[in-house]
Amino acid sequence: MNIFDAITQRRSYRGEFQNRPIDEADLNQLIEAARWTPSPFNVQPWELVIIQESEGKGALADITQQAIIEQFKDSKFLDDNSRWMCLNETEWQDRGDGVLLTDHVTLPKLLQNCPDKLTGSILKGLLKNAKSLTIIGHLGAGKMPAEEIATQVREAPLLILITMNTKRKPPGEGATRWMWLSMGMLIQNLLLAATSLDIGVQFVSAPLESETDRENISQLFNIPDYHEVMTLLRMGYIDAEDRSSVRLKPTQFVHYEKISN
Repeated sequence: MNIFDAITQRRSYRGEFQNRPIDEADLNQLIEAARWTPSPFNVQPWELVIIQESEGKGALADITQQAIIEQFKDSKFLDDNSRWMCLNETEWQDRGDGVLLTDHVTLPKLLQNCPDKLTGSILKGLLKNAKSLTIIGHLGAGKMPAEEIATQVREAPLLILITMNTKRKPPGEGATRWMWLSMGMLIQNLLLAATSLDIGVQFVSAPLESETDRENISQLFNIPDYHEVMTLLRMGYIDAEDRSSVRLKPTQFVHYEKISN
């Protein structure tokens, strides 16, 4: 697969992976892709924790599950999410950004069996008043999605926890900015390498949202306090599939010479 195909075919994968471990040769290629990431002054501020044993995966799954339950009780979190949710493929394509609601949430059977127009009307009302959903969050509405995602974490063939070593700092006032940029490039290298190997990747963000959870994870995996936990990737082999995505048009974000109003 050439690099441009990997760029345009990469997708976040939220389904089940094949029930087999990542081959050692493929894991080594992922590590090599990370190793050759550019960084300011070649400081290489990253550390990767490769997690394949059930103990580590189970611990992260438990933190993930509790974090999602708490998120369903957080009005600001629900409101922020609703802004980027699209109800159907047509709306998604027209907008050119955001995510498809049904890719992230399994709708209750009652809604699944409703006519599309009625379902759309109900969901539109719910998203418009997302803050009010904290009531059902406190009644336990988050338990089902929390358990579902936690199971995916627990059963993933591979998890990679990525941290930034803040002692490996380049010179200058913009040091932190350039370190963050290099961490983003490292993650992109991993995503593109994984795509070329038919390995699906999903960002597992819930257990890293709160400072308390990040501190718990640092303790569990013996991460020094001068490391910043950046992201958690869930990875495994996937069957070839054609999954759609959307992007803004170049005219919506490309400017020549200066930004015009």
